[in-house]
Amino acid sequence: MRNIVIYGCGGFGREVLQVIHAINAEGPTWNVLGFAVDPGIVHPETVHGLPVTSDLSTFGDDPLPDVVIAIGAPAARKRIALRLGELGYIFPTLVHPGASLGRKVVLGKGAVIMAGASLTTDIEVADHVQINPCVTVGHDTSVGSFTTISPGANLSGNVTLAEEVEIGTGASIIQRISVGRASVIGAGAAVVRAIPENSVAVGVPAKVIRTKSDPA
Repeated sequence: MRNIVIYGCGGFGREVLQVIHAINAEGPTWNVLGFAVDPGIVHPETVHGLPVTSDLSTFGDDPLPDVVIAIGAPAARKRIALRLGELGYIFPTLVHPGASLGRKVVLGKGAVIMAGASLTTDIEVADHVQINPCVTVGHDTSVGSFTTISPGANLSGNVTLAEEVEIGTGASIIQRISVGRASVIGAGAAVVRAIPENSVAVGVPAKVIRTKSDPA
């Protein structure tokens, strides 16, 4: 069994812990040492009986434990991954046994695939992508690094998501549509045309309501 630390002790951190438990139920794989958070973050002493610390080094360095980043915000996840990567930490890919992955589905390091997700065939999922429960991803789709796809979202075939995209709960994207870097698709939106980068799009059909440089 390999040692692993979950970076982030909020709701998604606890969900990732359940993914690890489900993997271990299939065969002993991971020894969870605890949770880590950024320095200065107020946190409980324990979560689900495991310690929480803002000093990752307390979990040892001979060898370094693997780390899964359980932070939903793409930009924050990227910042943490770059910092920990420079320190030599390894980011495993976690797939819940209850997920369905077809042929030629390629997953990057640090990706997390939750229960009930369905990825059909010929799909590329880049590093540190989070695919939440009951998401469907159609054939020939590409998901860029640090993207978050929320529960119940549906991606048709030949969809392209750039880096750091956020897809809201229950959103749908029709075939051959692209979503630009760091854009946000609101919950329940239906995306029927390309969305440029750094955009916030909501509604049915989805329309860009602002760019991230605009006041909220």
